[in-house]
Amino acid sequence: MHDIKFAAEPRSGEIKAKNLLLQGRVPVILYGPEQESVSATIDKVELLRVVDKIAETTSIILDLEGKEYHAFVKAIQRNKVTDSIIHMDLFVPSQGHKMELNIPIRLIGTPAGVDKGGILDHILNELPVSVLPKDIVDSIDIDVSSLGIGSILRVKDLPIPEGIKPLVDGEDPVLLVELPRAAKEVEETEEELEDEGVEPEVINKGKKEEEEE
Repeated sequence: MHDIKFAAEPRSGEIKAKNLLLQGRVPVILYGPEQESVSATIDKVELLRVVDKIAETTSIILDLEGKEYHAFVKAIQRNKVTDSIIHMDLFVPSQGHKMELNIPIRLIGTPAGVDKGGILDHILNELPVSVLPKDIVDSIDIDVSSLGIGSILRVKDLPIPEGIKPLVDGEDPVLLVELPRAAKEVEETEEELEDEGVEPEVINKGKKEEEEE
């Protein structure tokens, strides 16, 4: 888990959020079960510089008047028209109490089945978990290079670090490598014909003879 640190300034209730934004400052609210709400501001340029790296699992250190607050981002609010950041909510967890959040699932490599014409369907991109703040990781990484066509990776197959409890069923699929749609339809048709006792080769031969006539 990596940290991102911001130098913050106290927010005066006399200055409206709109004016703060014009001054290049983003309003921030800091709160938690054992933390009284604290209003502050941070530099907008500094936030924009790292905002793409911030996720639920990112540890945020807010340095306010010489005191450091360790928190996690709960929400980043944006202007509905311009999409510019207008507010950020930071949550300070209780010491020794678990949090519920989503950890990104990062795939490493390209499945062997994809190199052979298969399609990768990444179903679960983030894993909902219960975890102590000290055990949070940036992502759960899984090497998928050995997966062939027809392979299914489930939650129970993930290399989940100790101290992290998934909040979904272990049988839930994370990803699968499947045949392209056209190939899959041909395979299903042949299976149906075989179930009916008809050899696909016989049907294909009959069609070919009709075309030659």
